[in-house]
Amino acid sequence: MKPEIKVEIDSAYKSPEITIKTNQKTELIENIIYAIESCIEGEVPKISAFKGDTVVLLNQWDIARIYTENRKLIIRTDEETYESKLTLKDLEEILDDNFVRISRFEIVNLRKISAFDLSIAGTIKVFFENKTETWVARRYVKTIQQKLSRMGKGGERHE
Repeated sequence: MKPEIKVEIDSAYKSPEITIKTNQKTELIENIIYAIESCIEGEVPKISAFKGDTVVLLNQWDIARIYTENRKLIIRTDEETYESKLTLKDLEEILDDNFVRISRFEIVNLRKISAFDLSIAGTIKVFFENKTETWVARRYVKTIQQKLSRMGKGGERHE
């Protein structure tokens, strides 16, 4: 179920007023409330990254995955690739709960994943919305399965 979002511009309001209309309070509604509150309170810190000599501040929800490659930390969004001076451990402490470590060298954003392939026993292949793929290291498979079951995502087969 994808909610309908309406924005009404009215000069009578001095600050934004947010109303959610629904027939029941669900996990989706709770997540929407949490996301709004986090944005308002500035609880979701941006991540600094480099594109050449330029420092870019990335919104966490734009990041698909963070991984090491050739001894550099790479931050990948849907469209761009950046480098970071931070370590994976540093980023793990900053990133919100939608990020999960899938190997010693990679963290992924569960919001950017389109499917999980569980067809090969003992491993999980990850498919991102931007059509890239990666693998969950064997020692992290159980952790990922537990996190997905808590989130209600389960695991999808990707054909």
